[in-house]
This record gives sequence, structure tokens and C-alpha cells, in this order.
Amino acid sequence: MSKIKEIIKNLLGRYYSLRYNIINSGGLYVGMGTKIVNRGHLSCGRGVKIRPSVYLCCDHNARLVFGDNCEIGNHSTIFSYGEIVFGDGVLTAPNVHIVDHNHEYEDPFTHIYKQGVRYNPGDRVVIGDGSWLGKNVVVIGNVSIGKNCVIAANSVVTKDVPDYSIAAGIPARVIKRYDFDRKEWVKLQ
Repeated sequence: MSKIKEIIKNLLGRYYSLRYNIINSGGLYVGMGTKIVNRGHLSCGRGVKIRPSVYLCCDHNARLVFGDNCEIGNHSTIFSYGEIVFGDGVLTAPNVHIVDHNHEYEDPFTHIYKQGVRYNPGDRVVIGDGSWLGKNVVVIGNVSIGKNCVIAANSVVTKDVPDYSIAAGIPARVIKRYDFDRKEWVKLQ
């Protein structure tokens, strides 16, 4: 029975790759109810899992890249206006929201939805290899999260997080770093 499930998953991955013009290295799983809008460059490494009810949008000329063995949790939203890059082995819990842009709001006399988006060329979101984003994490703007980081549930990341760090809060700040000499996570003062 599991062999049949595996064959169906692989066929569905190929279907999504063809239907949405996804560059796929193999083993792509896309859960039920997932919506994909790809007007740019969307690529997935080997073994990428997009859980059910995820919304992926890669706007005109944008790039959305998933490294090998990434897993995106249920009901997450990822919207690239410029570039969003996931390293290998990135894991997100459900309800994660990642965008590399924001809405424009400079004119107080015009509805915000009519003002377009705020995005600077070169802005991008990068999430390093092996990092984990907890439930309800929000990542906004030109942000880099290092490798093997943990972003605590309900955090809002608006600034860079260095490698081997744990960040939490609104806005997220680094609360622990891995100390390689002591071989443990050390709380920051």
C-alpha cells in the first residue's frame, strides 16, 4: 500500500511541476488545497514537501527557491516579489507567513490596496540550511536568517538573525546562541 502512495505522490509532484512551471529536482510533494501562482522562477530541490493548504506566490520576475528536503507547514503563505531562498533542510511549522515586500502606505488619502507594494530591488529573504521556523512566525522584508537557527513560535522577524541562534519575540531578537566550545545553547544577557 505504501508503494502505491509513493507512486501517487511522485505523479502529483510531476503534475504540479508541469502545471505551475516549477523546476523540480524530484520527490516534490504538494498537499491538497495548496494554491500556487508562479509568474517568475519557482524551483524545488529534491524531497521538498509543501503541506496542505499552503499559498505560494512568485510574482513577475521574482524568484522563490526551496533547497533539498525543505518542508513547509500547513496553511503557510510565502509571497516573493523579488527573491526568497530556503536553504537545504529548512522546516516550518503551520501558519508561517514569509514575504520580501510590504504594502505602500505613504498617501493617507488613498486606500492602501491602491498604493501598490514597497520593495527595493535587491531586497530578499534568505533562510539558512537546517533552520526551523515555529508556528505563526512572520518574516517580513529584506531579512537573512542564518543556518541552523530556531525562530520561536509567534515571532516576527524584521532583522537578520546570525547562524546558530535562537530568536523570539515581536520583533524577534536573539535570545540564545550555540557555543561550540561548551557544546550547548547559551542564553544571552
